[in-house]
Amino acid sequence: MLLLLIGFSAAVWSQNNFDFLSRDTQQEEPYQHPSINQLPVNWWSEAIEAAPADRPYQQLKAWSEQLLQQATADEAALSADDIQAIRQFNINITELSDHNDVTETTAPPNYELQDRYALNDVLQRMQQLRQLQQSYNEEQAVIQELKTDAEQQREMSDQLIISYQSLDDDDPDKSSLGYQWLEVRSWVAIYTSQINQFEIQIEQHQAQIDNLSGHIDAMKKNLRPDVSEIAGLDKQIAINQQALDSAQQASLQAGLNMAKTPDTLNSSLIEKNKLNLAQSLMAQKRLELAIARDQAHKHWIANNADKQVDLDIDTQELVSQTSQLLQETSGRIEQWRTLAQDALLTMVTEDESDNRAKTQQQPTDIARQILLKLDALKWQVEKVTFLNSLISQPLIEPKSGFGRILQDISELGQSAADGFKAVVNKPLFRINETPVTLLPLLELLLIVLAGYLVSKLVRFIIKRMESPRGPEKSPVFFMLDKLIHYLIIFVATLAGFATLGIDFSNLTLIAGALSVGIGFGLQNIVSNFVSGLTIMFERTLKVGDYIEIEDGITGTVKEINARSTRINTNDNIDVVIPNSDLVTNQVINWTLRDSIKRVKIQFGVAYGSDKELVKKAAVEAAEKVPYTLTNMKGREPEVWMTGFGDNSLDFVLLVWVSKYGVRRPNRIKATFLWELDNAFNDYGIEVPFPQRVLHQAKPKETTPNKIIQPEKP
Repeated sequence: MLLLLIGFSAAVWSQNNFDFLSRDTQQEEPYQHPSINQLPVNWWSEAIEAAPADRPYQQLKAWSEQLLQQATADEAALSADDIQAIRQFNINITELSDHNDVTETTAPPNYELQDRYALNDVLQRMQQLRQLQQSYNEEQAVIQELKTDAEQQREMSDQLIISYQSLDDDDPDKSSLGYQWLEVRSWVAIYTSQINQFEIQIEQHQAQIDNLSGHIDAMKKNLRPDVSEIAGLDKQIAINQQALDSAQQASLQAGLNMAKTPDTLNSSLIEKNKLNLAQSLMAQKRLELAIARDQAHKHWIANNADKQVDLDIDTQELVSQTSQLLQETSGRIEQWRTLAQDALLTMVTEDESDNRAKTQQQPTDIARQILLKLDALKWQVEKVTFLNSLISQPLIEPKSGFGRILQDISELGQSAADGFKAVVNKPLFRINETPVTLLPLLELLLIVLAGYLVSKLVRFIIKRMESPRGPEKSPVFFMLDKLIHYLIIFVATLAGFATLGIDFSNLTLIAGALSVGIGFGLQNIVSNFVSGLTIMFERTLKVGDYIEIEDGITGTVKEINARSTRINTNDNIDVVIPNSDLVTNQVINWTLRDSIKRVKIQFGVAYGSDKELVKKAAVEAAEKVPYTLTNMKGREPEVWMTGFGDNSLDFVLLVWVSKYGVRRPNRIKATFLWELDNAFNDYGIEVPFPQRVLHQAKPKETTPNKIIQPEKP
């Protein structure tokens, strides 16, 4: 028995030692980098797991450096795209190795609460909170962009994996796809790392915002007025009032300049006058807000201090005026922002020969100043809003009990109801001896509005049904959307007019009598309407198609309405075309069936040029254009010789372009001609030009005149 126990223990000990040695051998086995033609799907996670925990990108970094050394040593064996992918992979892995994803977290600051605070103390904390919220919003926008980029890289990685796995190991294209896979996967890791860091920062900012907001609420409860500030407030109000008078004069002058500007004058000057007027009005509003701020501050001190303070205006009236000023300013801020942004987008260029352009301020400079000042104006609005809430709070508190409030509300509601009844029951006009009051007109408007809302709801449901079915079903849903909209609005209009007491049976005779005249007068509208229905049902023209009409106008179809169709050109110009013109005239639809098209670029070279070299140069030039489709079999760029010209050998370059290039025909042609000229210059191919040689004929030689002497007698 003892021998059996000793033998069993020895076997267990030897087995444990063998497992231990095998594990050590397995751990000491070095990580083997996979071949670029035999990448497993989980090559990234395998490399991370094989690396130390504190240096997760060690194996990937060694692999990237090895690939970079091989590419540098044998650049001829790799394409330029492969070398670029290897370099970017190395850069991304180095970036990941040098920067850890862990970001130090800091606790929100601890604010000590005091027993007494001045108003400026609270405003300073509110400004600090505003800055934190702006930083938070900016980081939210950045992280949203990063997530979008990361999602695009993931989709690209999935497509590369599918294409990579479909090729054989000996296929030369598989290595190129492998290098692209390495680069794209490293970009996904870069974006993921940045997203993680920004999420930690956003959490910290959110905690700081919550902490500071709670501290500000506590500070507001300990606000105490300072009567000694009233003298300074009165002085500042007087100074701002004088400045306001000057600002109002400046605004008036800017308005006069704007009104005197002729419509035929330079558009840059018109835009400049608009911006000057907006800048003057901003200065005026800023002073009005400053006066309202100081007045509200003064009223708050007067309402909460023990000392009697003389006030120039009633508090309730000040609250009403300030509320109206705040509402007006908030609406104007968005208008000024839109005006300044449009001016920056327009970027009107003045003539360099105009001396005024060198001395006067440009519209874009004024627009930038407006955008910079708008943030300060919004902060002024927030301060005035806060002060206005302080002085309006006591006004809304009950002073005579809850019963008095209910009585006031009841009296106000009763008077409003009586006034409404008196207005809606007053006869406005008569139809067939039937008086029509305002109430049926309101019912008419409500019915039409209800029909419009029902139409919007139905169209929204159609849009939701359209989205998962793909773009090929979009024209059907678009046609259904238009027909249902017209039908619902027509029925709602008939029902609305029925509330006015109109008998439609009596109108049939009038409609029959006027049908001929209406037919002649509205035949164009009817023709366009029928043509629009024809376009919708025939489906030869759909929203999103790129078309060309007989006038040479090209653009994308944006809307097909009852009377006309709107297309948007490449110059962002909307062209409204009657539907009848699209039905009766010839229309070229570049994207009716297939989204890719072949373009023909004609060119000529000098006689004596090497035709094979010309073909090579033209194909290389075509492949450099990003719109060229080079990865589709049977649709590679081709070069044809078309004839012997007067001064050149005539060729044509046939290239299949993507759907993005189809919508830019002029840019496509210009890009191909540009690359052709570069290629011809690189290969020394001459592009001929017409030459005219004049040959001058030599004059005929004339024999000298013989002198005939007279005979001697």
